[in-house]
Amino acid sequence: MVGGLSRISRGLLLLLSALIFISPLFPLPAWGKTKQLGPGGSSSGSLPLDVNADRLDYRQDQDIYEADGSVVIQQGTMRLTADHVTIAVLPGIVTATGHVRLIDRQADVTTERLEFNVNTEAGILTHGQLYVSRTNSLVSGRQMQRFSEYHYRVKEGDFTNCDAQEGEVPAWRIRFKDLDLNVGDSLAFKGVWLCVADVPVVPLPTMTYPLSKRQSGLLLPSVGWDNRFGTQLQESFYWAINPSQDLTITPSYQSKLGYGSDFEYRYVLDRLSRGQWHLSYLQQTQLPNVTGVDQTSSEVKRARALLAGTHTQQFTEALLLRANVNYVTDPDYLQQLSNSGAQRALPSNESNLLVNQRLGYGNLYFLGQYLQPLQAGGTDTFQRLPETGYTLPNTSLFASPLLFGMEGDFVNFYREQGFTLNRVNVAPSLSTDVIDLGHMLGITPQAKFREVYYTRGVQSNDSEHRETFWAGVDATSKLARRFGLDGGGTLLHTLEPSVMYEYVPGTDQSQITQIDQIDDLPKKNLLTYALHSRVLENDGKKTFNWLDLTLAQSYHVGAVQTQARDFTPGVLPPFGSITQPLQPATVAIDGKKFSDLWMRAVIGNTAPEFTQAQMGAQAFGRGAGNVALQRPTINQYLTVDAFFDPYSGVLSQWNTDLRVQEETNWYVEVGQRYSREGNRVRRGDLWNPISFNEVYAPTQEIQFVTAGGGFRTPWGWTIGAKSYYDVKNGKSSETDVVALYQNPCKCWSLGLFYLQFPDRAQYSFMFNLTGIGWTENLGTQVMRSILSPLLWGERGLPWASPTGPYGRPQAGVSTGGIGGL
Repeated sequence: MVGGLSRISRGLLLLLSALIFISPLFPLPAWGKTKQLGPGGSSSGSLPLDVNADRLDYRQDQDIYEADGSVVIQQGTMRLTADHVTIAVLPGIVTATGHVRLIDRQADVTTERLEFNVNTEAGILTHGQLYVSRTNSLVSGRQMQRFSEYHYRVKEGDFTNCDAQEGEVPAWRIRFKDLDLNVGDSLAFKGVWLCVADVPVVPLPTMTYPLSKRQSGLLLPSVGWDNRFGTQLQESFYWAINPSQDLTITPSYQSKLGYGSDFEYRYVLDRLSRGQWHLSYLQQTQLPNVTGVDQTSSEVKRARALLAGTHTQQFTEALLLRANVNYVTDPDYLQQLSNSGAQRALPSNESNLLVNQRLGYGNLYFLGQYLQPLQAGGTDTFQRLPETGYTLPNTSLFASPLLFGMEGDFVNFYREQGFTLNRVNVAPSLSTDVIDLGHMLGITPQAKFREVYYTRGVQSNDSEHRETFWAGVDATSKLARRFGLDGGGTLLHTLEPSVMYEYVPGTDQSQITQIDQIDDLPKKNLLTYALHSRVLENDGKKTFNWLDLTLAQSYHVGAVQTQARDFTPGVLPPFGSITQPLQPATVAIDGKKFSDLWMRAVIGNTAPEFTQAQMGAQAFGRGAGNVALQRPTINQYLTVDAFFDPYSGVLSQWNTDLRVQEETNWYVEVGQRYSREGNRVRRGDLWNPISFNEVYAPTQEIQFVTAGGGFRTPWGWTIGAKSYYDVKNGKSSETDVVALYQNPCKCWSLGLFYLQFPDRAQYSFMFNLTGIGWTENLGTQVMRSILSPLLWGERGLPWASPTGPYGRPQAGVSTGGIGGL
């Protein structure tokens, strides 16, 4: 008989560690390999156990060890406590009774009685429970049976991820008759009831819950309603093909439209290549009941689809390939079926393929671009199939202050109706380093020569060419002063006045096909002056922008503009078609010497915030695909962008954006757009992005307002809304209202949304059980965009979160999927 603290060999540790109900932390050798069991060192050379008990006996005749009274067994981070422990050496049976608890860094197991056979690796727990802290999961049952180190069976128990304290009823739990546990793979339930506040609510005959980071299975179903498309049902199956690829298949049904499925394929082939592709298929059985659809049309039953995706391939550090595809089977697809206001207003879909090669001097690229006409264009739309070009940034010539640069490209313009045009553009340039005059003024002279060759003209098949040049000189000064503030911070004020003169001689453009700005090179004899002022406060940790102000205006030194381009729909151009003019229509205008005065002011920081964890985080959500890790803007700012007409003394354009946010409690955003009836100033051109050489033809007045925001309530609800309103026409193009409820421990949430479009309304719900999964539907992205500024990174949201489903950063997270057996 030995009392107090004693040491026994590693063999006992191996017997006890086999009780852990997660991936095995300690290898379990056969009992026969242990040569000694009792006080003293271990023949295996392993670290010994510390056993503390009120009484420790060894019965030699039966080869049994017994520990009684406050038994504590400690080894490293593992700790086992019980009232009584018996170890039968010969049969290999370990029995612990009375307040049995085993704790390590990954699990916490408690039970009243434990019996384990080390020879067969089988064991039984009576009235036990297992807590896995990594996933915040708790499994308990009347009986837990172990078949191997990976395989367990639990009878008559429950499972939850809720943070209910001991003695409290969890907000939800899954009650089952039988549970089959495969460690590192999944939990499989039979005879399941989903209980809310311990009240059985939803029966589920069978289901599985993934334990691995990426696990195939069925996701939570989604139900919604649209007053034009009817009841909407969808169910998703997530397939983890391998560690770097996954596929989500989402069959759907809309009672007043048809049925179909979405397919989303994501992959990361290696560190340098990845992509994501989405295919949406609809078998239409009824005509969409939306504006613009002729309900007497015979095209009722037809297949419709959308394909969108991107692939990025970095072959080497210098060679990059990027492909983007956006394609629909019919031009009316987005306008009739999309829930995105931006998509519904798209004039065309763009698909492109870019190959970019960085060279020792310059950059070489190949571009293929295809525009699919939606609301504008057709067979007369010009496509760039292909374009190839070379750019050389300013490079010193023979180590002198003289800098040489060049840009050039070849484009094959193709369109289905048969008008094919090739264009070669070459534009070398010369400039100098900034010439300082007394450290107060910097002068930069610049010159560019442009040669453009066309294989045909507007009316003639004969080739055309044009030569022109641009000469400019820029004078800039910078004044700065730093002020000290109480508390150690500083205030920096800078003033940067600048003046630039530009000259481009007039050229004959009457026979040149006008496709882009390279083809439109009007005469330029212009003086542009600007003032940039900035006030920044720095407290040693962060910088706040108190004012970023730019004022600019241009003055025509030579003749004023007399003709302006007219983009009014329905106006016939001289050559070509309305949707694709070869020579755009123009109207006579009374040009002015002074352009409108441009002002842009920014108060506050407008850039989104990034954290170190964000910058280093891996992909999250379901599978290997990347979700944007950019934290929503939580700054407060005001931006004003306006043009002032010095001749009429009024504002010709006035655009503002205001955003105010108080921590994660509430935020408000208001945006406004106003353009007075009349000419529109053209901002910049091919030569200079801040110059105002031209105006466009008069257009109608525009007044538009956007407003949005969100706030938290003391009752667990977070509510938000966003609306787009056309003041001029007195109608709203879209209004979105969303609300999300999170219970106090955030182990479940319920989201509601309502979307109102001019021709239809839609509402539905989203539901999340933390750690198990969430529903996704057409309103998920709307709710996420409106509420993310307040809820970013929180636990238990009905969408993928940068910090994982458990509210803290994780290298890999559960898929959030639920699969059926």
